[in-house]
Amino acid sequence: MSRRPATVLVVDDEASITDMLYEDLTQEGYDCVTAGTGGEALKQLTVHGADLVLLDLKLPDSYGMEILREIKSTHPEMAVIVITSYGDIDTAVEAIRIGATDFIIKPFELDRINRGVAAALQDGRDPANTATFEEKNHDSAKQPTDWIRYMDDIARGVETKLDSQTDYLMMKAIIERTESTARNLGIPDSHIEDWVSQKRRHIERVNTLDIIIDKLEKRPAAP
Repeated sequence: MSRRPATVLVVDDEASITDMLYEDLTQEGYDCVTAGTGGEALKQLTVHGADLVLLDLKLPDSYGMEILREIKSTHPEMAVIVITSYGDIDTAVEAIRIGATDFIIKPFELDRINRGVAAALQDGRDPANTATFEEKNHDSAKQPTDWIRYMDDIARGVETKLDSQTDYLMMKAIIERTESTARNLGIPDSHIEDWVSQKRRHIERVNTLDIIIDKLEKRPAAP
């Protein structure tokens, strides 16, 4: 007997977003439904249920975090992936602590959505998988690319919260804030250090190149 397709509830007040996700997730084989407000989302869950919720944190009738708390209160085992803007990375981290399975930063790529949904549903179908997000983060079997994805999402969120600085100083500040946020989120130290080391090598190369170019531009022209 074949397994029924998983139902994904997309909650977002932007019709262009819900239409895009509805089409993509349907093509991926999911039974997709949409809601434009928090109230509609809770009604949908009460009447029809769902296997996973893609929840935008900015809704016209309610604060997305309140909807998340309500979902986790009434449907504690339900997977919820929160979607938020670059500037709300701290909120996304708090959502994970409340019980969200994952967070995705706007603007996103559909591949990121598909990978997140597939991973969350797989976790939910495993009866033995009762670990919290932070406990999962200490699983040494997790692929390094998963940690890179989280760190890059955090870094993009940090970037928008910083005041304008020189490129070099701004990049250093992004790395420092990302490192701090990642530690609060519970990402393993070894993966944080690998990510930080990689980014620092990159900005040092960029800074060295900028210095060389600056010197060349200031060099007096040959007579």
